[in-house]
Amino acid sequence: MNSHLSLRRKFLPTKVFYKSKSGLKFRQDKLKDPNKLPDNASSFKQIHREALNLYYNNAHSANEILDPLPDNYKINNNLLIGNFTRDNLLLAESENPILKKLNSRTERNLAKYLNKLEFNEEPFLMSLQPDFSFTVSEKDISAKVKFSIVKENVILCIDGDKHVHSLRPKTEHGKSQISAEILACAFTNFYNIRSSRFKMDQTIHAMRVVGTRFTFYKAFLSRDYFESLKHGFPPENLTATIFRFPPSDNITFYGYDYVDKDHSRLILDLLFRLKEYMLKA
Repeated sequence: MNSHLSLRRKFLPTKVFYKSKSGLKFRQDKLKDPNKLPDNASSFKQIHREALNLYYNNAHSANEILDPLPDNYKINNNLLIGNFTRDNLLLAESENPILKKLNSRTERNLAKYLNKLEFNEEPFLMSLQPDFSFTVSEKDISAKVKFSIVKENVILCIDGDKHVHSLRPKTEHGKSQISAEILACAFTNFYNIRSSRFKMDQTIHAMRVVGTRFTFYKAFLSRDYFESLKHGFPPENLTATIFRFPPSDNITFYGYDYVDKDHSRLILDLLFRLKEYMLKA
């Protein structure tokens, strides 16, 4: 009796690729287990961001994230950087107590700038390195930003990095981290019983400063989105879009540069818009 050896070909799971204008790119499947999320927002990567249905969209106009200032609004032009160089700015000092706690010259100058804009005066409360967090099922993720500015039910989260070269492609140049920090700020406010937005939809504004470059963000997260996190990752129909301004094109990939005369005017305009938004909220 002739015996035949039957060979069954086994197909091992493979990585999925898709084509783009720049060639072939790797597409990771979505994370399934919340316990595989990092403990801290600073370790977030694209696969973690996408598992939480957090996506980015470029805003091509400042009006897409903040209302314009009234025509008769007076901006303090003394805050304009003018033709200072980065070295000039990094030599700036101040006796303000909050600045003495900071160990980075970049952070000191950012705090000084915010102080001059009166973000550290009533009715605002500016906190240094506050702790925020969010929970997916039983997994807790912490996030520590450089500053938060709070006014009743409104939170502005501010984070930064000393140097552009510290942002790596594997973390989407910090994009994954800032998305987790925005979620943590919103999640903290959602469960804050003292907030008038307790267990309600959340709109969060954020700002990132890398060296001397500013980027502004706005995100809306629904009540249903937060409630879904109790059970694990949100379903496909519950997403959050983070709008970024300026857009991530070649010129403003890392944001507006405040040592550029034209950029510093745009940054100042946006900071005053943020201030007015928070005062009216």
